[in-house]
Amino acid sequence: MRNENRMKNGMRMRMLAFFFALTYCSFAQDIHFSQFDQAMLWQNSAQVGSFNGQFRFAANQRNQWRSVTTPYQTFGFSAEAKEFNAKLWSFGLNAGSDVAGDSRFRTSQVQLHAAHTLYKPNDSLEIRGGGSFGITSRGFDPSALVYDSQWNGLSFDPTLSNNETYSTTSRIYPSVGLAVFIQKLENKFRWNAGYSLNNITRPKQSFKDNNAIVLDMRHTLQASARVAINELYLVEALSLFQLQGKMKELVLGSRVYYKLPSEKWENQRLFAGMHGRFRDAAWIEMGVEYNEWRVGMSYDLNTSTLRPASTGRGGLEFSIVYIVPPKLKHGTLKKVCVPYY
Repeated sequence: MRNENRMKNGMRMRMLAFFFALTYCSFAQDIHFSQFDQAMLWQNSAQVGSFNGQFRFAANQRNQWRSVTTPYQTFGFSAEAKEFNAKLWSFGLNAGSDVAGDSRFRTSQVQLHAAHTLYKPNDSLEIRGGGSFGITSRGFDPSALVYDSQWNGLSFDPTLSNNETYSTTSRIYPSVGLAVFIQKLENKFRWNAGYSLNNITRPKQSFKDNNAIVLDMRHTLQASARVAINELYLVEALSLFQLQGKMKELVLGSRVYYKLPSEKWENQRLFAGMHGRFRDAAWIEMGVEYNEWRVGMSYDLNTSTLRPASTGRGGLEFSIVYIVPPKLKHGTLKKVCVPYY
């Protein structure tokens, strides 16, 4: 019986070690959201100002792995000003926080962005370039973790040493990124594509002064296309590919928009979509566009090797975007029709 209990306790300790390893592996990855096209500045700095209006504000919130361990919680906010001072420069700011696992590993980030129109021969085609500079703080609470060395043979003893030595439990470092973005707008068809390179300086990440552990550069490719089927329906396809060190992410998805009864110049639509992250998760989403507002909700269904522990449940995510409409020359506001590229 004692051996059986020890085996059970050993299994629990291995599970705890697994979750710690899962959290530790996430140390070297950036904040990200499933609704990536509604978290624009987290993906591509050149998208700053790529909207029809004066200002754009976005907020994103994500809660995941509640069924497996301490919930991972992610929050992000961004604000943009388009073509400031009648120039071709646009500026933006985003801030976010991510808390993960039992150790409450926290990532807090603030970034400044600038984008410039590089080429715009007409109102239907635009190529933009952008860059970002940010400060990131990362840290964790080792007292919230348990270790094999704290097993006294009969029970867990928190007074025993964990035999771990950390030179620090937090780090602050700068981050730099560059990006390019192109969009083509036509009567019933519009598409965009972008590339960005983030973490160019590859800052150190180790809490034990291991200089070999750095935050890898993140390469991001994204594209989307939207076509009007008729006056009521729009169809949109989206894709995202990210490469960061040995980690790869491929997302493919689509949405259908339905126009609500309203004036032709108004943007009032319901939408629903399905998306998949290769070998990781699939999610459904729904929401509404109401003139200058866009609100979305999605839920991830886990399809990775963690599925036996998660029972397929992943994360719930919300996004909300508001665009301040452009001003006419005489100073009045004009309505925005389908502002989301």
